[in-house]
Amino acid sequence: MRGALHSTLHGRDAGRRRQRGALYAEYRLTDARTVTAKSESVTYPDYEDFDRDAFRLTLRRKLFTHKNWTAGAEAGPIYGSTVTGLSGCEGFGFETRGGHGYSGVRKTGRKFYAFADAAYISQEDGCERVRAELGYSSDITERVFLTQQLWVEEGNQSASSIKIENQLGMHFDKVDVSLGYREELGGQFDEHAVLIAVVARR
Repeated sequence: MRGALHSTLHGRDAGRRRQRGALYAEYRLTDARTVTAKSESVTYPDYEDFDRDAFRLTLRRKLFTHKNWTAGAEAGPIYGSTVTGLSGCEGFGFETRGGHGYSGVRKTGRKFYAFADAAYISQEDGCERVRAELGYSSDITERVFLTQQLWVEEGNQSASSIKIENQLGMHFDKVDVSLGYREELGGQFDEHAVLIAVVARR
């Protein structure tokens, strides 16, 4: 089992103060199947009408593994509001994604991992979004690691955006703790935030 707490310490969206928090958990049923759950909320201390929440429950299936490569697919229901910008999709919907990853060890003995995903999200009233995700993580020392991610999203009703995130963290016995900076650029909004993430393994 694996869980994560991801919380924005401070952020601004189009000049408005914004706080974001997320809880994520996954449980491996078999070597090929994993259940994931995520809850995310965004609050605007000075504009409570813009507060929003989103929930997701999916089943992830490993399709194949070859040497250091792994490919998989994931799908499941979602509910709530898009947590990108001040406009977005609402209500019940469905998310499906596919992707592949590569993991390895450098000559220095440090582990690294890279992945690329593509997702399609559909919600009520014909609201649709597509998202591409790229990520890279590498151990700098035995304890210290660096993580970088890029998201590109387009929607027929919600705001389009590009999001970049960099985190620097430390491995502990059962948890990873990291501090990062996120920049999200959209046609209708910009967000800049400092964040903290805690990942627990069991």
